[in-house]
Amino acid sequence: MSIKNKKIKVEIVLKTIIIGILSLTFLLPLFWMLSSSLKTSMQVFESPFHWVEEQIRWDNYQRVWTHPEIPFYRLYMNSIIISVIGVVGQLVISSLAAYAFAKIDFKGKNILFMIMLITMMIPMQVMIIPRYILFRTLHIYNTLWCIIIPHFFSITVIFLLRQFYMGLPDALIEAARMDGAGHFKIWLHITMPLTRNGIISAAVLGFINTWNEYLNPLIFLSNQQKFTVTLGIRWYLQDIAKEYNLMMAAAASAIVPVVIFYIVAQDYFEEGIAAGSVKG
Repeated sequence: MSIKNKKIKVEIVLKTIIIGILSLTFLLPLFWMLSSSLKTSMQVFESPFHWVEEQIRWDNYQRVWTHPEIPFYRLYMNSIIISVIGVVGQLVISSLAAYAFAKIDFKGKNILFMIMLITMMIPMQVMIIPRYILFRTLHIYNTLWCIIIPHFFSITVIFLLRQFYMGLPDALIEAARMDGAGHFKIWLHITMPLTRNGIISAAVLGFINTWNEYLNPLIFLSNQQKFTVTLGIRWYLQDIAKEYNLMMAAAASAIVPVVIFYIVAQDYFEEGIAAGSVKG
């Protein structure tokens, strides 16, 4: 083996070790959460710290999922309903808007798109009071719909999908128009299938954002029966006892759908993000 090949192998080994150490550093909070979820509340912050206790408290998860006041299975169902309906509506509306901005010429298109991008700079907190008044007026306050409907409109997803649609050749759209296809048919049967990676990437990002949302449910949901998983995690800190072990068990349960969804869509997501970063 030549000296050059040896240097290359040494560099690869060193890079692998460094990346491995960094990966473990990022995963430490996750390992601590899982460890704490299997302890008593007093053992969570004990010193010296033990990763695994002699008695593993699997019953913490049972207590969380079957809690008489706020059972986690109900929160799971609420979050799943919000995330699924929110993401589906977001993909339909955002992809239609992205198609219009990418492939339809109309007066003021660029100005309108620029205005939409500017709205991304407005802090979400500024919209809390107007949304509260609007939801009260529409009589959807303290319902799941007041959390679902705002997710239908995402400037970020419109921008992402517009990049994909702009990468499609205009000749393809013109050929379909000459065959008598309307814009809706072109969007449904041509642009959507050809930008599958972008759609799945947007779905993953939308699901993670919707599932992890905390501020809007905190403000617009007061009924415990309508709580989401994020509010359920916080609920265990409201008690005087502050049951950190149960909060960690709830947090560990909350990340399962996100991890599963990402693993299933991982290949499409990575390809979509890589492709979207070089289009436009």
